Amino acid sequence: MRLLRGNIFSLTRSMKSLLKRESTLKLLLLLCSGEGVDFNVSALANKLNKHRNTIKDRLDHLLENKIIEKPVYPLEWLFSEYPLLVISKDKFYRDQTTRTFIENDPHIFAAYVFQEEVYNTVTIQFHEDLYSYQIWSDEALDSGKIIKEEDRHPPDVLYLSTKRILKYDTFAPFRNIERGYKQGIINSIGDFELDSLTIRILRLILNGNCIRTNENFLARTLDVNRNTISRQIQSLLEAGTIGKPTSRFPLTIVPPGCMLIFSLFEIKKRCLEVANFIRRDPRVPLLVKANLGRYNYFVTSTFRTVEDHIRWQEKYTQNFHACIEAIKNTYLSPAMSFNINQNFVSLELIKKKLKQKQEEEQH
Repeated sequence: MRLLRGNIFSLTRSMKSLLKRESTLKLLLLLCSGEGVDFNVSALANKLNKHRNTIKDRLDHLLENKIIEKPVYPLEWLFSEYPLLVISKDKFYRDQTTRTFIENDPHIFAAYVFQEEVYNTVTIQFHEDLYSYQIWSDEALDSGKIIKEEDRHPPDVLYLSTKRILKYDTFAPFRNIERGYKQGIINSIGDFELDSLTIRILRLILNGNCIRTNENFLARTLDVNRNTISRQIQSLLEAGTIGKPTSRFPLTIVPPGCMLIFSLFEIKKRCLEVANFIRRDPRVPLLVKANLGRYNYFVTSTFRTVEDHIRWQEKYTQNFHACIEAIKNTYLSPAMSFNINQNFVSLELIKKKLKQKQEEEQH
């Protein structure tokens, strides 16, 4: 997904009807789990003028070292079905029961261990609305698994609307890596050494190029005609229900070895000009218009060190000293992230809809 503006997540009536079909949901489950989706090694070899085995070996190394994940179709329907994005700082128990709960909850997209005042956990969640989030929160807390009544502390919660996303660009962090590599500043991703061929491969696959869909496999799996599969995929793409298949970093918008920083910006003057400048910044994969007390923008950025982020932030405060009134940061380390597959929430949503459809047909 690239730069976004406005309510781009609304679905047409025909697409809503299509998404009520069991066959469509089953196809979505396969596409968004990466079944029948893979790198087109031959296309990569031809485009990069390299031997096929050379490309395959390089891809295998990238996967083995957890630099990238196998390609899938991203479920952009998620933002329409779950338009409430919740960033919650909580006080939870640090035990295996809590970890299991967080890593298997169908609404938690990502989570980090950190420490700020009484809070020790940050979760990123998707929900249908505020009421649904509150019901989820009550049930999670009332179970007593993650925190007991006597140890509870009110969470510090940020409520954001996916309809107010100004930028969501999973490719942005790589642009910064590529620029740093060309300048001789960056020579690795995490502990993985970079060279020009790896950079060229990553540029293609992280941007959704040279990835193939095995429609014959999907047709056999679902026991339908191949042309039907082809038409359904095209309809889903045109409606924006799914994005084109792409490979991503394991933490989606965070390259291995980089920190994720959540920043709240209070921009008081020239708001549109400053926001557009932030949108164009490759350090920022996600930008959301917000209404959070004094703060009116939620900004995510990725950096290798806190010092790098401070220098970047200082440039903003100097260039827009009369515009940016305040900034509040939360630093999250990749070493402290929970083990949650980036497609888990999407897949659980599809499974939920599929189960509802099957139950309807039984009655």
